[in-house]
Amino acid sequence: MTAKTDSPIQTVGIAGRGAIGLLYGMQMRSGGVEPWYIADEERIWRYRQDPVPVNGIPQTFRYLQPGTTGNESAGDSHAGPALDLVLIMTKASGLEGALEEIAPFVDDHTIILSCLNGITSEEIVRERYPGNTILRTIVQGMDTVYLQGECRYSHIGEILTGSDGPGQETAVRQVKAFFDSIGMPCRICEDIVREQWNKLMLNCGVNQICAVYGCGYAGAVGEHRALFVRVMEEVRQVALARGIHLGTEDIDRWLTVCEALDGASMPSMAQDIQAGRHTELCLFSGTVVPMAGILGIPVPELSRLQDQILALEAGMEQPSRP
Repeated sequence: MTAKTDSPIQTVGIAGRGAIGLLYGMQMRSGGVEPWYIADEERIWRYRQDPVPVNGIPQTFRYLQPGTTGNESAGDSHAGPALDLVLIMTKASGLEGALEEIAPFVDDHTIILSCLNGITSEEIVRERYPGNTILRTIVQGMDTVYLQGECRYSHIGEILTGSDGPGQETAVRQVKAFFDSIGMPCRICEDIVREQWNKLMLNCGVNQICAVYGCGYAGAVGEHRALFVRVMEEVRQVALARGIHLGTEDIDRWLTVCEALDGASMPSMAQDIQAGRHTELCLFSGTVVPMAGILGIPVPELSRLQDQILALEAGMEQPSRP
């Protein structure tokens, strides 16, 4: 299916069919673009057996796996292996696998967006694909929940991207035009590195607090509001020490954003804990606490939340060996 857009981006692949991957797939579909989900054979088989309900309606999608150019038995087809745009929307633990799975569908014109949380994934992707344009990307403001095989959301949020090096401006414009064409809110940031730190500040607070206390957004901005502010302030101090300016007004804005979300919904880390999955702690306290140690900045709340999440993960039932 050819994208119904004037953007030069016509074919799109998504690596990762979790909460955010499903939201973007649905948004593309509603905008006239049918994406490809890239996965290995075993996962594609599982996906096809149980169409996932999104906001209560079962959905089927089309898939690509390494070694193919489409699953013709399901009526899929893809003219040529290279895609114009690939979005990586896996968990941190799935990044390395995704980088291998997308390889057959990437050539030197493919733009890659790493939509993982944190501030480190783009450098990993750039090391694997040095000839491609890898844009720093943030997805935020959505309230997507994927639990017990069902995905629900009421806010689609927005995507932020921008250039952090020479030669990326054309790709930034193309990506913006594409997201505009499908009705996905998109902003170009003059300082995308600062904005990634800003999002990291939010995630270190809301994700980790909701994970530890088993609450939704309402709990983070209600009962645990003071802790939420203290955690974000610790991240802000580390950012300032690294020359990245975040203000107290950024903290206030995140509180306002979270207040507008579905209070019963919860961020990804809390969903992981509820589902018995290991979390993306490495992207949050696991990134900031070591930096703070090197800089000599005390981060007691971040350290405590890290210890509590590690304890929760240690108590999870270990999968049995075959």
